Amino acid sequence: MRLNNDKLNPSIFEKFKGLIWKIKINNKTGLMAIESRNLELKQVYFTVLDIHNGKINFKEKSYEEVWNLSLAHIGKENLLITGFEHSGSLESKGILSVNLKDGSLIWQKFNMRLNQVNESELQVYDPRIYPRKYSWIDHLTAENLNHPIQNTPESNSIILPEIENPFKLPEFIKHQKIRSEFLTLIYKDIYFVSFHEQIADFIQQRLIVYQGTNILLDDILISGIQKLQPEAFFIQHDQLFYIRNKHEIISYLI
Repeated sequence: MRLNNDKLNPSIFEKFKGLIWKIKINNKTGLMAIESRNLELKQVYFTVLDIHNGKINFKEKSYEEVWNLSLAHIGKENLLITGFEHSGSLESKGILSVNLKDGSLIWQKFNMRLNQVNESELQVYDPRIYPRKYSWIDHLTAENLNHPIQNTPESNSIILPEIENPFKLPEFIKHQKIRSEFLTLIYKDIYFVSFHEQIADFIQQRLIVYQGTNILLDDILISGIQKLQPEAFFIQHDQLFYIRNKHEIISYLI
């Protein structure tokens, strides 16, 4: 229950050069990793920030392979990035381990593919060997482990909205013609609702947060579009997160 506050408290606002493509959060450290892509320049960037205080460890870091990389995992001490032979490939090729503090490269293995991640070890295989032979390596040194600990993979604490149909907005929320189903979530007696509405010849995606008859947040996630956007928002560690205009990551304390 929120007391003596009629608005949400902003905690993070970061704008990126490219489109925000992928986000991963480590529950224990509170660090967020962001993969962003500049489609025109064919450049992929990586960012790590602290979701609790908004501190940036490093922002829009790129590596020798400028495009065919993908964010795979954020651990307690390093970021794992996988490589691909080409942009249309689903098969990974190589692994990069990156320091979470400054984005510096710890190690890279071009002949390994990532199969599974635990807290301090990785299960990998060499795609040149058939049938596949899996082995475990240390996440910081890439050295082979004879007796891996095999910790339980980290659980996901992200809370996602669900489609609610039928759903009717309260009368105090003014809106244009609704063009989509509602994505809704109730958290701490607060309602979070996302939907698309018609604006002239285009559509915009809107996010509204309210409690009782009090609107805590009313924001446009993206405007001037013609297709519905599936992603809307999520909640983790008592924080609301959403992407605005595909380039901005925004968070509010709940």
